[in-house]
Amino acid sequence: MLDGFKNAVELDFSCPEHKAGMEAAFAEIDAQKGTVYPLIIGGERIFTEKKIASIDPATKEVLAYSCSCTKELADKAIRTAYEAFQTWRFTPADERIRALRRLAALLNENRYLFNAWNVSESGKNWGEADGELCEQLDFINSYVMHIKELDKGLELVHTEEHNKCIYTPIGVGVAVPPWNFPLSLMAGMIVSAVITGNTVCVKPSSDAPIIAYKFVELCEKAGIPAGVVNYIPGSGSVIGDFIVEHPLTRFINFTGSKEVGCRINARAAQVAPGQRWLKRVVAEMGGKNAIIVDASANIKKAAQGIVNSAFTFQGQKCSACSRAIVHEAVYDELIEEVVKLTEKLKAGQGSGRSNAPAGPVINQGSFNSISSYIEIGRKEGRIVYGGTYSDEKGFYIDPTVIVDIDRSARIANEEIFGPVVAFIKVSSFDEALEIANQTEYGLTGSVYSEDRANINRAKDEFYVGNLYLNRKCTAAVVLQHPFGGFNLSGTDAKTGTADYLKNFLALKSISEDLTD
Repeated sequence: MLDGFKNAVELDFSCPEHKAGMEAAFAEIDAQKGTVYPLIIGGERIFTEKKIASIDPATKEVLAYSCSCTKELADKAIRTAYEAFQTWRFTPADERIRALRRLAALLNENRYLFNAWNVSESGKNWGEADGELCEQLDFINSYVMHIKELDKGLELVHTEEHNKCIYTPIGVGVAVPPWNFPLSLMAGMIVSAVITGNTVCVKPSSDAPIIAYKFVELCEKAGIPAGVVNYIPGSGSVIGDFIVEHPLTRFINFTGSKEVGCRINARAAQVAPGQRWLKRVVAEMGGKNAIIVDASANIKKAAQGIVNSAFTFQGQKCSACSRAIVHEAVYDELIEEVVKLTEKLKAGQGSGRSNAPAGPVINQGSFNSISSYIEIGRKEGRIVYGGTYSDEKGFYIDPTVIVDIDRSARIANEEIFGPVVAFIKVSSFDEALEIANQTEYGLTGSVYSEDRANINRAKDEFYVGNLYLNRKCTAAVVLQHPFGGFNLSGTDAKTGTADYLKNFLALKSISEDLTD
């Protein structure tokens, strides 16, 4: 079934045409600075008194404003989506597929602008932003492919009766995407709901609300009917619990912190007055990912994998390497090599618009949290590189390597979500696996080893949703590395797959007696 699928190809920004395209897109954003973007409910543009400022983390400059949704308007959005569902649910799969294909074409046509908004709102560099856009194109194309098969229903035993078992959409969903992948994860949540015949209200992150607005606009241009996709940015403290607990909400699709994900799961489990179903929760909640390096490993390759995994996009990926668990025989050699590579990365630090490899962290709150963990690490271990930070012009934290960390230390167990990696020395592969599995998370992990016995053991005993062998633990590619974690990393809903779409579908068995 996958023979016709091809992953989208990232742009080469050394090409003058692509560089010029990005520069023109940044100029367009600059020309529109200060614009106020409304809510979109049932196709209606609604302005509210309260606003959310979209801030460039590299400069602290306000880019634009989105209106902030109230409880009353959130209720209107969910009820509007519920009404739209009564029609959209019966829309043939072929028609939904055509709309999604038009959406993919529009996204590709507006590629530079979406990349520029991603860079400006999230602090990514150009390559990271375009890689994310490619991921979204892959999500659309994979979900289109999968819905064709799912629309056929299940294969059943033939009898004298006419029997079939079909997938049917379930209702109104709430999408709560994160700021660190403000296009692909947000849009992937929307597309998975729409392609399966459901409707959705998306509450984007307050750190990246404008790229979400632009995408919902594209949904309209692609011909997705009004009310099927509704845009309701707002404060979690104001509308977060409300939209999760609403009796017409059928499913919640969330990516973010463990604390918020657990709260959503608990709130969604309560049956509200007038509610006629048990809600489904699809949650991805972070990690404390480890890279194990044993005594047989290729040290240069392992060092490159650690640096890429820990510091790409400033470590602000749920899949990022936060712990390096290293055999004592190669511990010092590996640290030396990691420091050399990190020095080169620091030398290229700059704002996203300069397309430097390292940029800012997302906001003041993250800056404060990460820098506090660096100070904790300074006491728990020894900083051999980095440990410096400044929020004078933007939210900049240098990539930081902390060594000689005990397995019980805070920075060995708590998610930092920033450019900080802790080195833990072990004396055996048994100990390495034990430490790797000791946290409450289970998202990604890597093992660098030339020992086939150790590699085979890792396949069985390293308890993570995405395990990588002799490669970095980030950069999952759609339908190459289906993504989703174990334990408190989430519900292991593997994005890009047919299984992912089944979260938003119900199986209906129909049997008809055709005998006289």
